[in-house]
Amino acid sequence: MPEQQLTRRDRYRRRTVAEIKAAAMAQVRSGGPEALSLAAIARTMAMSAPALYRYFAGRDELLTELAVDAHLALARALDAAAAGATTPPSRLRAVAVAYREWALAQPHAYRLACESPHGCVASAAQQSMNVLLDVVAEAGAPPDAAIPAPLRAQLHRWNDGPGQRGHPAGVLHFGLVWWSRLHGLISLELGRHTAGTGIDPGLLYRSEVETMVDSLRRGVTAGPCR
Repeated sequence: MPEQQLTRRDRYRRRTVAEIKAAAMAQVRSGGPEALSLAAIARTMAMSAPALYRYFAGRDELLTELAVDAHLALARALDAAAAGATTPPSRLRAVAVAYREWALAQPHAYRLACESPHGCVASAAQQSMNVLLDVVAEAGAPPDAAIPAPLRAQLHRWNDGPGQRGHPAGVLHFGLVWWSRLHGLISLELGRHTAGTGIDPGLLYRSEVETMVDSLRRGVTAGPCR
């Protein structure tokens, strides 16, 4: 609802919720989801801890709201990256680069977004997935027939879910595998799991992006299907 249509009480509540979430996200950015403390937020806002429960049922609900916000922010970043590129391959690269840059800029928010299992978070996560699926569809994904029948059936069921845009199974498969690879490399980098190899994680990531872009250009599947 537009701000001007809200009552004074509703406007105050909306502003207070925004302030609580901002204070909570500051804690998450500095120490991860486990650092979130309702008591500390209350002190920051000069209010009592019990008063916070008028706005959020508890810590888990607040973390879920932050995860939704993180996914929506990621989707906006990916959408802006796609809009700034001029060809399907360049959009694929731009979205992949923006995904990593967003995660590295706010690793705790990225972790929070990826680890929350709630349904409303999944709905928000679909928005960033849709950006990736759209650029894959534009570039031209391999045909559905290249996917084993059992997996193809599961992809069709996923496609019937909320927030989907009716992409063919080939697009869903390529997008899902590509996202899995990007997420895996970013998670390894954030956890410093490749530090002992001496390999530049940025170079490794860009190499994987080019491999996937090339496989899409050649019309082959994103990974072994058979």
